[in-house]
Amino acid sequence: MNNLKTATRLVGDSKDRIRADFYPTPGWAVEALLQREEFIGSCWEPACGKGDISKILEANGFDVYSTDILDYGYGTPDVDFLNENSMFSDNNHNQVSNIITNPPFNIALEFINMSKKFADHKIAMFLKTTFLEGVERKIMWEDKQFPFKKMYQFSRRVSFGKEDKTHKNGGMMAFAWFVWDKKHIGSPTIDWI
Repeated sequence: MNNLKTATRLVGDSKDRIRADFYPTPGWAVEALLQREEFIGSCWEPACGKGDISKILEANGFDVYSTDILDYGYGTPDVDFLNENSMFSDNNHNQVSNIITNPPFNIALEFINMSKKFADHKIAMFLKTTFLEGVERKIMWEDKQFPFKKMYQFSRRVSFGKEDKTHKNGGMMAFAWFVWDKKHIGSPTIDWI
């Protein structure tokens, strides 16, 4: 991590924020996505952390490339997803079929924009529901080259670090899976998990 931009991205917005926005995705939340959305081909998990999403994808038969900017003991560390040359520098931007991840919240838009360069089928991002808001995101929502297809809103708050989805005390924020599909035609839709 030689440059200041990378180092800055690893710091949360407040003193209570976890370094690099590392909030592992509960396995049941990944399973819920796979029950509702069909993914064909390979997957890249570019913020794999300890493998929470990757392990579920692998258990469901997917060929998964797991990388992260930090070393959590899983996947390939020291891969800065936002650096276009970090993963496929030797292959000149080879694409994977799908990118499925829970990106650092403070750089989620950048993750989506970069995903559109590497994925040739679908992108699924686990994001705060409030990601729908924002003037700077309007261009992304209107993109017809890699259109937004569907939002899968969790009807219960997701608690990070708790595998039990029926836990009475949910998290502080509402989350959803946001899915982009290169072949999607029409307006995006919403469904609930």
